[in-house]
Amino acid sequence: MSLKSPQKTLNMIRAMMDADRSRSTNRVRIQRLFNGAPPYTAEEAESLKAQTNISFLEGVRIMNGARSQFSSALLKPGNFFDVSVDFGPEHKRVAWGNIITNEVNRIMKRSRAYRDVIESQVGNICLHGVGPVTWLRDRDWCPKPHAIEDVLVPANTLQSLENLTHFAVHVAFTLQDLVRMTRLDKDGWDMELVNAIIQSLGKMELDAVSTQTNSDPYYFPEKVEEDLKEDSIYYGSDAVPVCWVWDFYYLDTSCECGPSWKRRIVVDQTQQGLPTTAAMDRWLYNPGDRCHGKDVSQIMHVQFADGAVKPPFRWHSTRSLGYLLYGVCHLQDRLRCRFTDSVFEQMLWMFRVRSEEDQEAVRKVDLGHMGVVPDGLSWVLPNERQQIDVNLMTQGFAMNRQNMAESAAQFQTDVNDGTQKEMTATEVMARANASNALMGSMLSRAYTIAEDQYREILRRFFTIDHEDCKRFRQRCEAQGVDPVCWERIDDMDVMAERAVGSGNKMLEIAAAEKLMAVRPMLSPIAQQTVLHMYVEANTDNAGLASRLVPLEETGPSRAVERATLAWGTLWTGQPVVIADAINRVEYVGTLLQMLDAQLQKTEQQGGMPQPQDVMGMMNIMQHVQEQAARLEGDESMQPFIRQVGDALKNAGNMVKAYMERIQEAQMAQAEGQGQAQDPKVQAMLIQAEAKARIAEANAAQKREQRDLQFVADQRRKDAAVVGEAQRSGARVQAEIAATDLRTAAEIQRGSQTPDNE
Repeated sequence: MSLKSPQKTLNMIRAMMDADRSRSTNRVRIQRLFNGAPPYTAEEAESLKAQTNISFLEGVRIMNGARSQFSSALLKPGNFFDVSVDFGPEHKRVAWGNIITNEVNRIMKRSRAYRDVIESQVGNICLHGVGPVTWLRDRDWCPKPHAIEDVLVPANTLQSLENLTHFAVHVAFTLQDLVRMTRLDKDGWDMELVNAIIQSLGKMELDAVSTQTNSDPYYFPEKVEEDLKEDSIYYGSDAVPVCWVWDFYYLDTSCECGPSWKRRIVVDQTQQGLPTTAAMDRWLYNPGDRCHGKDVSQIMHVQFADGAVKPPFRWHSTRSLGYLLYGVCHLQDRLRCRFTDSVFEQMLWMFRVRSEEDQEAVRKVDLGHMGVVPDGLSWVLPNERQQIDVNLMTQGFAMNRQNMAESAAQFQTDVNDGTQKEMTATEVMARANASNALMGSMLSRAYTIAEDQYREILRRFFTIDHEDCKRFRQRCEAQGVDPVCWERIDDMDVMAERAVGSGNKMLEIAAAEKLMAVRPMLSPIAQQTVLHMYVEANTDNAGLASRLVPLEETGPSRAVERATLAWGTLWTGQPVVIADAINRVEYVGTLLQMLDAQLQKTEQQGGMPQPQDVMGMMNIMQHVQEQAARLEGDESMQPFIRQVGDALKNAGNMVKAYMERIQEAQMAQAEGQGQAQDPKVQAMLIQAEAKARIAEANAAQKREQRDLQFVADQRRKDAAVVGEAQRSGARVQAEIAATDLRTAAEIQRGSQTPDNE
């Protein structure tokens, strides 16, 4: 495609606007409903004699809930995305990826403008199904969100945008926007036209009241509806004057460098108050053959809802939550209005008159205390009035609520289905999981689509001269990242970070608790991550979780460090005192790993350690057993305690074998030399053997105590069951005896009653 004149561009834009006219009408209806507009127009309410004409805001609440959960799922993760590097020295790739991830997300998380981009995209997705953003300037990393009516694409455009050849964006330029954009780069701008527009806008700003309308109400009814809602009475009185333009992009396949996207800007000629030169056939911006992107993802990014059913999925056939809820919410508002009218009707006092003259008597009725009803008037009794079927009305409300719940389940979890049935905890979790499965599939698609946007943002951080981007590169290079990374984004993977529970608070906490249950079996780094997730899920405060459980501590923990330091002291046979605040799982696990390594080393050296080494092993085993015993009060630690017991049992068998070998060697040496065994060695072996026996006896005694306690508990439970059965049997026998006595007494009284016959 090649554009030779602005008029051809305007003709193409006008064709897309005409095709979008019917879609705009439907979008306005959806927008009005979820803005809280009443279900009847003024003419409809008058013709139907409807006394109540308000919105009960059920659809608005569902829409806000869906937006809240969707936004939470995208904004709550600690990072928007993670970067992994696939080039360079292998020992530096992970570090480079972590540094790039942390630094780019630090800037994005602090950006209020980018948070607004996410919120705007989510709002557009829920209301209309399409959430477009574009990069208007090559020097900005943060895209700009647009309303759906401001982005025009041809019919039959696929959601993948693979067949998109041109599109137009309706953009409002303020005076400051024009000055900023043309000051940095005058190449391509028609400065004569720009200066004329700037003068016109400056004159409008000096006026007390702006008479400029924002856009053509025929082609942009959505904007008119939103402006009326915002301004209410004094329409456009304090609006900043703007110049509306069409930012037009087209794919030029005739370039020598291959297909590339070109850009043109023309003034929207439907607006008023601008200089006459703007209506002329001229470009506001024409950079010639300058390329603005090799792929459309470098210019525009679009999020789509998941409501379409007919593949291949097209842009204009997308179905949103607003579309799914419009009919039932509109019907529910009408039903509630009519129901409210019926309620008010039942509260009216109605009289029956015999003639027209008696109508005057109605005005004289005094319905106060001790009031008198004049002769000729009679009450209209409730059974003489029109009665509504309450059951049918209730069923209608419940049916509509259930339809709302089923339509919104994909966008929002735990929507009341209108049955008003009290659910158990299991039913609540089952419904949340079923609803979250739909929400999770939609969010999974949203995360996947968002990765294209994240990749383009990362590319801009690598290449453009924005202050944020230059600071990002400086911080990364200061931490050791090779500048060659800025030229090799295609060799990096960008993965969106996904929220636990898909934005649902209850499921997030449940997942965190499940992970905490298996935390002792994870590596120290993984344990730190799980603990961080648990704190964040329960406090909903990412900053507090980062302070209490910082993820940056990827090195050895304090418990691991303390264990390595305690090893030397324990090896010499001395005691070690451990504070209560230490992570005993990591501490005990590290000592067991070091003990296992020492045993393997001893085996490789022949399995004949020195007697003092055996003493050190015994001292370490006893210390580990003492520290593991401190965890027995926690039920969740029982699997870990069993693992420790098995490890100590295996180590004890090996140490016992070492002691026997040492004794045999000493005895053989003594017999060969005709001498007695060395008293010091003998004392050490006796002491080590005594410790081993004491440790084994203690372990056996604890097992026996646990068995006895279990038997005693079972006996108490059995005795309680037997006692309860005996008491129940005694009560039954007593009741039977009492019943027999009463029956006998009644029979006796019956036999003593005189015969009345």
